Amino acid sequence: MLLSTLATVAVLLVGMGLGLLIASMLHSDDAESDAAPATDSAAVGFAQDMIRHHEQGVEMAAIELENGTDPQVRSMAFDILTTQSNEIGQMQSWLTTWGQPLINPSSPMAWMGHEMSDSAASSGTPHDHGTDSGHGTSDGREHGTSDEHSAAHDGAGMAPEDAMPAVPSAEPPMPGMATPAEMDRLRSTQGADTDVYFLQLMLRHHEGGIEMMEYATDPDQVSEDYVRALAAGMQRTQTKEIAILTALIGERGAQPLPMN
Repeated sequence: MLLSTLATVAVLLVGMGLGLLIASMLHSDDAESDAAPATDSAAVGFAQDMIRHHEQGVEMAAIELENGTDPQVRSMAFDILTTQSNEIGQMQSWLTTWGQPLINPSSPMAWMGHEMSDSAASSGTPHDHGTDSGHGTSDGREHGTSDEHSAAHDGAGMAPEDAMPAVPSAEPPMPGMATPAEMDRLRSTQGADTDVYFLQLMLRHHEGGIEMMEYATDPDQVSEDYVRALAAGMQRTQTKEIAILTALIGERGAQPLPMN
């Protein structure tokens, strides 16, 4: 089962690689036709930070495809993986054409006027959000008490005595992103536990990214039409997916995770 799933994901990723190459060639024309935006512009910052945000979403979706068993949830993960991988390819193409690094050298979301501590921008210091406890993902963020954690997972098929204890983790670089501890927990789950925890993490991940998308659709902030168009498309897609994720979580007797 595991080998079959991994083989399927591998074939999928090869196919997506070809698709991303084609998408990059098509969308680089838009970036080449206009003057390159400034290094500290919202267009550049949005592309850099959204790539980072999307990369974690793609990783979570791949874990669900490997470890999850619910057809509805796996279908959702497949859609997210393919859509966000394509969007990553578009934004990487822009940054390359603009002569900008793929990784934001500044604090995350500074292009929106957000002031984040140096620790949050890098690996971070432990920060209590009073929310979910011991979950982890790459590019992490922090959660609260173990009581709240077990409550959030009552519908995930785990008995309270089986739940992992709270694990201190770094403050997330951007809203909605998961902590390394949360990603580790997701990787360690199987079956229905993976399905529910993936839904919880992905819902919060989607909700956390909406603010960046809304900002990047504003003509007063981003002058490039093609950047605003991609941000608007992301916002429409993820708003619809938020409703679906919320419904799927409720149908499985679980609760959404608090925003970090």
